[in-house]
This record gives sequence, structure tokens and C-alpha cells, in this order.
Amino acid sequence: MRYITTGEAARLCGVGINTVKRWIQKGELKAVVTPGGHWRITAHEFETFLQNHNMEPLLPAVNPPSSKVLLIEDDPFICSLIESALELTALDITFDYANDGYTGLMKVGSMQPDLLILDIMLPEINGLELIQRLRRSDICSAPRILVITGAGDRRVVKRGLEKAKPDAILYKPFATDELISCVEQQLNICSPLISERL
Repeated sequence: MRYITTGEAARLCGVGINTVKRWIQKGELKAVVTPGGHWRITAHEFETFLQNHNMEPLLPAVNPPSSKVLLIEDDPFICSLIESALELTALDITFDYANDGYTGLMKVGSMQPDLLILDIMLPEINGLELIQRLRRSDICSAPRILVITGAGDRRVVKRGLEKAKPDAILYKPFATDELISCVEQQLNICSPLISERL
């Protein structure tokens, strides 16, 4: 089933994201809530809403290729920040997260993500060890790996990152646009929202 984010609905309707959220709160536009507390709208419900309000989408609704993104991060604030950032794009993303390395490794095997976003300092199994385990095994067919870390000034971490060779690194704190751009680059997708901002 195809889901639309509030950001994508806002772009297609030519309104602000808060307007879409008000429609949902008033019950005019039906949406479901993700485990992370974000709204998603089914394509069917969105089309019904447009028809009921005699609205035409500003851009044709394109179904971009779906991508699976797994976040392994133990900070709930960073998890929420990343999920909110991904919601601002028009990407069709299946998103999941784990809050420790061991659970994350199990989810990598079951989910087979296209992109793995992970912190270095994780409980159970740290991010560097997790990358090494993935590369030594056939748990997952070579996902792109984006490391996010606040420990960029530590020599041990720097040496570990040089050895692990992730596909991309973001140092905390990072800007939302920087994260979105990096995710899209790793997934080889150009979001209309990013294109409009450039």
C-alpha cells in the first residue's frame, strides 16, 4: 500500500504542512499514525480527499521507487528528528528503527534495508563493530551506510571510521537539509523539494 507523507500532501496541494495537519486533526483528511508518532495518508484516502474538495494536485502523483531505511540510534530525539526530516521529502520510504546494535543487526537481516543510518556509540554492539559484522557476513546485500556521530573529534573514532569506510558520515549537530540531501544521495533519488530549494 502506498502512503503519502504530510510534506508530500502539502506540496501536491500547494499549501503549508500545518494546513495538511489541520485537515487531519479536523477529520477532513484520514491518516494513520506511525510508531514514531507521524501521520501517513494512503494514496486512496488522498485521492478521495482531492475529489471531495474539487482539488487537482499541482504535480502529477508519481510513485517513486520505494526505499527501505533502517535507523539504529539510541537517542529518541535524534530518531524523531530523522523521521521528521524524511517526512518532509516526497520519498516513498519504508522506515524502521532500533535503539541498540544487537536489535539493529537482527532488523537488518529481516528488513534488508537499502540504507542503514547508524550512530557509532550504541549499546550492545557499537556502530563500528556492526559495520564490520555486516561486511563479513551475508546478513544483508550491501546496504548503503550513513554514519551519524557526535564523536568526530575522538582519534579512536576517526581511526575506526577510516577502517570501516561507511558510504557517508554526518557529524552531530547536522541541519535537516544536510541530512535529506545525504539520504537522497545515498539512495540516488532527487526529491522535488530539494530541487526546488537549490
